[in-house]
Parts: sequence; structure tokens; C-alpha cells
Amino acid sequence: MLILLCEILHFVQNDNSIFFCKLIFFRNEIYKMSYPVKWNLEDILTFSYIKGVNSSLLRKAVENFSDLQELSESGDKIFADKINQYEIFNDIKSSVWASAREEAKRQIDYAVENSCSIVTLWDENYPELLRDIVLPPIILYVKGKLQLKSTVSISMVGTRHCTMYGRLCAEKFAEYFARQGIIVTSGLASGIDTISHLSAIKVDGISYTIVAAGIDKINPQESVRNSQKIVDTGGAIVSEYKFGTMTQIGYFPQRNRIISGISLATIIVECGIKSGALITAKFALDQQREVFAVPGRIDSEKSKGTNLLIKNNAAAPALSPEQVLIDLGLAKPDSMLIEGNKPSLKLNVIEKAIYDLLSNEPLHIDEIASSTDYEINEILVAMLEMEFKEIIRKLPGNYYIRKN
Repeated sequence: MLILLCEILHFVQNDNSIFFCKLIFFRNEIYKMSYPVKWNLEDILTFSYIKGVNSSLLRKAVENFSDLQELSESGDKIFADKINQYEIFNDIKSSVWASAREEAKRQIDYAVENSCSIVTLWDENYPELLRDIVLPPIILYVKGKLQLKSTVSISMVGTRHCTMYGRLCAEKFAEYFARQGIIVTSGLASGIDTISHLSAIKVDGISYTIVAAGIDKINPQESVRNSQKIVDTGGAIVSEYKFGTMTQIGYFPQRNRIISGISLATIIVECGIKSGALITAKFALDQQREVFAVPGRIDSEKSKGTNLLIKNNAAAPALSPEQVLIDLGLAKPDSMLIEGNKPSLKLNVIEKAIYDLLSNEPLHIDEIASSTDYEINEILVAMLEMEFKEIIRKLPGNYYIRKN
């Protein structure tokens, strides 16, 4: 019937009919679930929107009653006591149920109209690793595409106010992971989070962003634009908060448990001793996930958190993205590119002199010029050519490094 209706609507060549066909298709997909017994998405959402119902109660209800009607007619004192809503049991027509059901319908309609999806714990495309944590989010609101269960995710988090060292490390790790087909997951905050997201999609990789608000209430606008880039390149925005939910301070720690829980490992790139990234590391440890930290300068406030994790054996040192994959069993040591086997670079005399001066430590153009016997205009031309060849990289303030 659905296919026939779509064919009829496509025959009528106007925008409204095609849009209507898409709505029907999306609604059909949203209701295509694997729920226990007779539960469906609308009923699960309805009960979840009853005041006082938390994830634990919702899971217990779905897995212990055949459907919402049986639950509402059960007179179950345990549920009534927990949510302090005695009047709703034995009265499926209660105004409380009606209000919750209307909200469920609104949420489903929003998902349909905005090409989003609502994924529950019992759906086949619910992230497998996230399902295994203590108190997993029962409902996920998603914009974009969740990858196959076999696809590995690694989370990367850190300070909002990162150093150039932190930025370069985040770019290096995220780009490498993305090129290996690994999902780079983070929280869309400025600094390390955003750098990790954008570095992954820069090399056509997949990224997930886990947000602490409804996915339609992301802010500021820069984060909205970046989240759309993630979706446009095949990734996803994920939240456990329904559409229309504004950010609250208490939502961030809850969000962090999803960042770590959805991933095989979490890497703390750069953070101080009071950073929220340490909360994510703690969740990852509690969830029996691997934790890595990028070692930093001992005199840098921005590296005190990561260095402390390593010192306390709470995190393994992330010495390179290749080594992280080896430690996780995702790569073999002999698959790493040995220094001596790197392809030789075709450089002229000036370019070679410049390249030999550079490393992963930023070097200012004045230092480069004073360390060679060439004129500044010759150096600038050579460095511009090396940038085009992607041999070196220019940083803000006329600093340069080798490009890995």
C-alpha cells in the first residue's frame, strides 16, 4: 500500500506531493522497530514524558509489561510510588496520559518533518557499545546517520582553550583515525572538541557529536554550522534530550557518559586539572573502556590534567595515533610506517635546507631566514611552493612546522 501510494504521488509532479511522500516514508521508517511484545515508539515516548519517569523505570516498564495499556491498567504500586502519579494507573484516559501522548506525537512529527530519527534501546541500529553501559540512555534523538555496529568509534575531548600544541595533536589524531575508517566522536564544544570534529570531516571521515540539548537547540551559531557539516559528511548529531530542550549545566556530565560509552576508547588531548574532559575520562574508566591521554609540557596549565591521568595510571600515554590503534588491537606493529620506509621527498636545495630546519615544533620565519644563507624572497617563494606540495604547514603568526 505504501509503495502504491508513493507511486501515485510521484506521478503528480508537484513539490507538495513529493514532500508528502517523503513524510510517509520517514514515518514508516520511524515506526520500523524491534520492540518487546506490543510496544511501539509512540507508547514508549508517551510513558517517558510522564513526570517522574526516569530511564530505569522506563526500561523496567517496557521489559515487564506487554504494552502501555497493560501498564496503565496494572495499578502497579511500585511505579505509582516512584513517580508519585497514583491517579494515572487504572485510567488510561487520564489527562496526564493525554498530555504525554500529545507530546509524543509532536516529537515524532518533528522527526518526520526534519529528517531526524528517534532511536530506542531496543532498535537494531542503537549503538552496541552504548547499550552495554550502566544506565544507557533509553531514547536517542538523532540527526544524520548512525553507522554500522561494526564501525569503531574513538572519542576525543579536551579543553576549550587549547594551545597550538593541543590543536596540532587533535588534528593529527583525528585525521589519522578518520582515514582508517574510525568514527571520531566528541561534544562540539569550542577548542579540542570542534578541532577533532572538523579534522575528521576534512579528510572525508565520519564524526559523531553528542550534545547536551535538543538537537534543534544547539548554540552558538558556529556550533550549529559545524554540526550541519558533520551531518552533511555522513556523520550524526546525537542527544538523549527531546527536540526543543534547552541546554542546562547538569546536562553536560550526562552527555559525557554517552561520549565515552559510545566509543571503544577515549583520548584526552589536552586539559587542566578542573576540566570537564576529566569527567569523560572517569566515565570511560567506569565503563571499562580504554583511556589515553596526550602527554604535555610539565609547565603548561593546559596539560596538568592529562599528565596527571598518566601519572596515576588512569590513562595510557597517547604517543601517536598509530600506537593507539596498536594498543587497542586494531593494528599490528608491523603495519606502522617505519621512518626509513617513508617515501623520499623531491626537494630542491633551498627547500631541503628549510625542511631540515623544521620539525613538529613551530619555528618563526625570522628564525628560518637567519638560519640559512638564502635571501628572504627566495625563502618565501620556496616555502610557498612547499605549502602547495603539503610538505610544510603555516601557522598563525608566521610560524611553520613540517606537515605529517
